Amino acid sequence: MKNDESAHRVRFGPYEADFNTQEIWKNETKLKLARQPFEILEMLVASAGELVAREELERRLWPEGHFVDATHGLNAAVNKLREALCDSADRPKYIETLPRRGYRFIGEVLNVAVEAQPAEQTRPHLEDRAVVSPLIGSQIAGFVPQAALHKPWSLLMTATVALVVGSLIGVFLMDPVQPVTGSSDSAEKSAARQESKENAELADSRWEINRPAELERNAVEQKAMVKSVPGSLPQREGYGLLQTAEFRTIIPGDAGNAAPQFSPDGKRIVFMSNRSGPWQIWMSNADGSDPVQVSFTDSAGTPRWAPDGKSIAFDAPLDDGTHIFVAPIDQPSIAHPIAEGCVPSFSRDGRFVYFSSDRTGDWQVWKAAINGGGAIQVTSGGGFAALESGDGNVYYSKSRGENPEIWRVPVGGGNESLVTASVKPRTWRSWTVTRGGLLLFSDTPDGKTFLDFFDPANDTSRELAPLHTAAYWMGATSDGKKVVMNDAEERQITMLDHLR
Repeated sequence: MKNDESAHRVRFGPYEADFNTQEIWKNETKLKLARQPFEILEMLVASAGELVAREELERRLWPEGHFVDATHGLNAAVNKLREALCDSADRPKYIETLPRRGYRFIGEVLNVAVEAQPAEQTRPHLEDRAVVSPLIGSQIAGFVPQAALHKPWSLLMTATVALVVGSLIGVFLMDPVQPVTGSSDSAEKSAARQESKENAELADSRWEINRPAELERNAVEQKAMVKSVPGSLPQREGYGLLQTAEFRTIIPGDAGNAAPQFSPDGKRIVFMSNRSGPWQIWMSNADGSDPVQVSFTDSAGTPRWAPDGKSIAFDAPLDDGTHIFVAPIDQPSIAHPIAEGCVPSFSRDGRFVYFSSDRTGDWQVWKAAINGGGAIQVTSGGGFAALESGDGNVYYSKSRGENPEIWRVPVGGGNESLVTASVKPRTWRSWTVTRGGLLLFSDTPDGKTFLDFFDPANDTSRELAPLHTAAYWMGATSDGKKVVMNDAEERQITMLDHLR
């Protein structure tokens, strides 16, 4: 299909969509689908078989000047669309994910020719429409007499004849032109699907990373040659001491789940989930058991624990904007707003909440006292998603873009400075601070993702573990030995244990 044809009625599998009226049916049953998921469907179907970049979808859904966490919002809208189509990210029938790039519609798309309808009729019955075959197009539709369109039995007989004739014509012509499906059985695609399946299975089992024995024997030499290089990540090939890391799925992808964060004692986590409807904050044990909802605003996101573990901060819509809320864990229903902004985090003494705001026209880091008072600007050169560290600095992403630089400013104020040019996490969500330094997810030129550690005191970096998924959100225990993370679809939460 071409983009200028996207207003037509199309069919794929048991579904039929009218892009002019924004209606969709499964067989004869009309489905409920919100505007944003429907617009995603329209864009994907209009370019069936081709990649539609995330950035292109985000620009369509959220015009310039409207703040929203576009990555999170797009993931949520795609999840809603998949739910409506009974589709799966792991074994897609219609919507295929190309990690970090975008989506592709892989279902077989058929145009549907519809007879002119009276104004009051919104959808024709089965006997009132003719289906255009992808192989012989309008020629088969021409076999259907107009009179038969109003007689169900005649239509059935005529349609049967049309299908038989169409099949025979297709066999004799041996038409090399295939319908646009985007799901060919080429060796490359089959291999990619097999790899995806194997990766999914790995996510639910222990995944041990064992370096070759000869690397362990030469660990001292490698440490001297590679680990001590200031301000640069080590080479990926043949690096590292023997390390074993355990990957465990603690929250499966039965619904949207994202932004996990450990409590200060490491015994619980908070996270976002839409399992009860709109996105809300939930709390569970560290292994994902006994989840309970702890926010009750219209929606909520990006939770962070207070240092004493007795309350959480999160952002949620209020009036015409997004505000920072603080709620006690034992009485979450009394959450109160403290400032307009998003992406909160507590100061180490628990007296302030840092947050991001564009109230001055560009995104900067601000902070506000828990007990009330005006907001205080922390950065002046741009900043987002701040975290206060034990070394007396506030670390923050320089921008909201991909692979942002990490900068810092003293807690008491002062000069803002780049931490190091080598530390660039995947997104502003893909890093955190621990007692020893910074943990981050970073990408290599060949598309692989690694968990890395940066020590600001010594200006050194080292690799901790390769990842088998495109990880986004990150949380960690204060000692850095456990990490919780999200898959790119914001559905599954995985724990990385036994790090050192």
